[in-house]
Amino acid sequence: MRLFNYDGGVMRSISKFTDCITLSLLFLVSCLPIFTIGTAMAATYHTAYKVLRYDRGYVFRDYIESFRENFKQTTLVWLIALALGLLLGTDGVIIGFYARKGSIPAALGIVFLVGMTVWFLWISYLFPYMARFENTKKQSMKNAILFAIIHFPMTILMFALAVGVAFIMYYFPFLIVMLPAIYSWLQSFILEWVFRKYMTDEERKQEDERNC
Repeated sequence: MRLFNYDGGVMRSISKFTDCITLSLLFLVSCLPIFTIGTAMAATYHTAYKVLRYDRGYVFRDYIESFRENFKQTTLVWLIALALGLLLGTDGVIIGFYARKGSIPAALGIVFLVGMTVWFLWISYLFPYMARFENTKKQSMKNAILFAIIHFPMTILMFALAVGVAFIMYYFPFLIVMLPAIYSWLQSFILEWVFRKYMTDEERKQEDERNC
């Protein structure tokens, strides 16, 4: 029966299922050394876009290649982003401590939440962008925040996606073996819509030919 052929529906579904697990596990293992998280995010996005979405290549091979190619460029950027995130996190702890004592307005907690949200959305653009395009570290960081502002509706959509995935993971934590890959795959539909606007006609044409 064609249903059980390699290109049949059942086999393709099984293949996608195992690819999602493999990619998610690669991401989780790569995140264990904290300084490689940014590179892991870039490699996961690259692989989800190329392999999960368009069936070009192989999960393990493409992930390792992307991780190796992006390591030098993304590591320093991630350490800068991590430092900013830790600074915001420290501020949040301090604000929470004094807010409970009534020393400062609890409304400052909202400022902290907004800051952490902006930080998260910034890195959500940043590392996929670095996986897809060659640019300087400074320009990549700048472009990521500009994308988040200029394409605000898409940014809100991506935030909603992240909240939805976090909600699912909270109630079904065992799905952590699949959700990182699924999140990156869904994220690619949002981000590629943004990225295509900044490609030349020739670049878009080449991209479409590769994905056919």
